[in-house]
Amino acid sequence: MKKLTWLCLLLGVFATKQTQAQKYTEPVLSAMLDSLSKKHPGLGNSLQLNVNGLPLSELISSVALENNLNFIVDPALNQVISYNFFDAKVKDMLLFLYLNFEIEYEFVGSIISVSKRARALPAPVVVPPRKVDVSYNPANEFLSMDLKNDTLSKVTEELTRLSGANFVISPDLRNKIVNAYLQNRPFEQVLDMFAKSNALSLKKETEGFYTIGAPAPEDPAKTGKTGSKNTGGSNRTFANSGDFRLEKNANGNLDVFANNVEINEILKAAAQELNTHYVLHANIDGKANLELQDMTFDDLLKRLLNGTKYNYSEQNRLFVIGENKMEGLRKTELIRLENRTIENVKSAIPVTLMNDVEVSEFLELNGLIVSGSERSILELKSFISAIDVIVPMVQIDVMLIFSERSSGLNTGIKAGIKDKPTTTGGSIFPELNVDAGAATINAILNAISGFGVLNLGQVTENFYISLSALESNNVIDIESTPKISTLNGQKASITIGETTYYQETQVNVQTSVTNQGVLQSKIWKEIEANLSVKIKPFVSADEYVTLSITVQQDDFSGKVDPSSPPNITTQTFESVVRVKNGEVILLGGLEKKKKNDSGSGVPLLSRIPVLKWFFSSRLKEKEKSKLHILVRPTVTY
Repeated sequence: MKKLTWLCLLLGVFATKQTQAQKYTEPVLSAMLDSLSKKHPGLGNSLQLNVNGLPLSELISSVALENNLNFIVDPALNQVISYNFFDAKVKDMLLFLYLNFEIEYEFVGSIISVSKRARALPAPVVVPPRKVDVSYNPANEFLSMDLKNDTLSKVTEELTRLSGANFVISPDLRNKIVNAYLQNRPFEQVLDMFAKSNALSLKKETEGFYTIGAPAPEDPAKTGKTGSKNTGGSNRTFANSGDFRLEKNANGNLDVFANNVEINEILKAAAQELNTHYVLHANIDGKANLELQDMTFDDLLKRLLNGTKYNYSEQNRLFVIGENKMEGLRKTELIRLENRTIENVKSAIPVTLMNDVEVSEFLELNGLIVSGSERSILELKSFISAIDVIVPMVQIDVMLIFSERSSGLNTGIKAGIKDKPTTTGGSIFPELNVDAGAATINAILNAISGFGVLNLGQVTENFYISLSALESNNVIDIESTPKISTLNGQKASITIGETTYYQETQVNVQTSVTNQGVLQSKIWKEIEANLSVKIKPFVSADEYVTLSITVQQDDFSGKVDPSSPPNITTQTFESVVRVKNGEVILLGGLEKKKKNDSGSGVPLLSRIPVLKWFFSSRLKEKEKSKLHILVRPTVTY
């Protein structure tokens, strides 16, 4: 017995503790007081207190006054306490009092309000609903019921679920308490006896459809397509006509059929049938055609208001219905992009998606701030999610391959008389190019005449002979591979070149009455020869890349005059090609061949074999060059 008594006492203490509802936990309150002490140093002051028989409210007020703190203390805190606080900080004392006494804090700026803690209300006892005792045998259509203080609405719901019959109840009778005990009798007979025993009227409208009303109902007056039924002076819409039918099924949801019915009427009938509360801030224009099964009131609203300028919100089963722009129905949200920049996204949004939505760019967070109805925002988010995909990166390798092969042969003998004697000189290796004067030639002639065979005589002192023999071979291979990367659909360009300078002379003649002067100035001007590549790629879903590409190559060539600017040779390729990712394609090329075989000499003698080598000069040249431009795109994600 003693053990049982102690157990009851412990449970009572535990229950008492549980009724105290603390707003803050110890770590949370400690962190809040630490944060507040940074702005109000008084919370960090140390206390030297010996409290004996002092009310709690006076203790807190005295500490606040001593440390320059703003406190509002509830006079109801009259509990007498006795404590010693030695070197304890003010915030620690407040935390101790909160954990050990029934007080509560409210923080408003620098003001702390101290009041008595409200006790938590006991949890309501949930009594499970009593199951309505009704049974039905579909084989012989016999019905049994054992009702004890059951509501009329629950009884008709169970009857509908078991038999499939539909019941319409007057609104003021839905919660009517009914009792009956009837066993194993025909369905309609049991219904009739049930109605009479509970002072109700029962009327069979059509097969499987019954109306339950007050004992002396007025004659029903059906108005409009919704089939309004006036019962006991209350006007409630119960639709059961060919154009509008609304019934509550066994799951407690609605089966609705409507043909060209006002949306307002559908909402009113649905709310009444489900006993749902709603606030209508605007008359909803328009009619609806629908056929829906097992709809909740929430689902029905979504389908009725979709595509209109109206929206709704729900809180604690209270539905607020009005226009999209109404406060409480309007929603503001930041939609951030993950895979692309926010630039040009707003201009790509279809106009129809922004009719009821305000959209502005937030560059710092790479997102859009949208404000409007939740339905419109969801549709806009769906579109942005569809375009917010990873944009491919395209690297273009442009390979310029230049190859040149050339060869030349220059031979000949020239002889003549100059104005003055020629000094013998020239080169023998690696090329033969010698000018022989009269002295050298006469020495050779004298040496030949010294053999006594033939006397060739002498040449004049201004006579000369030039001998030339030169063979050249040139091989030039140049490969240039500029690389450039860009995002899909974006232009990119690269320029690599060389700059040279030439001098330009300007002469200005200044004339005056006394004399004439010439002013000469020289200016250095630049000229460039560049290799430039411009591309714009488009990557398709099948990994093919369509390239709009322009390649221009400039080269310096010879000068007309040493002081003139160099000549520039320009080669330009511009094309649109389609190539698979990673493959190489020939964008274009130029192949050039040149052959030159010329000569000069003494007539007739320059054509005779062997002799033509002594009486003519010959020049043979061959040149062959190729330029190819190859392109290879590489797509990365």
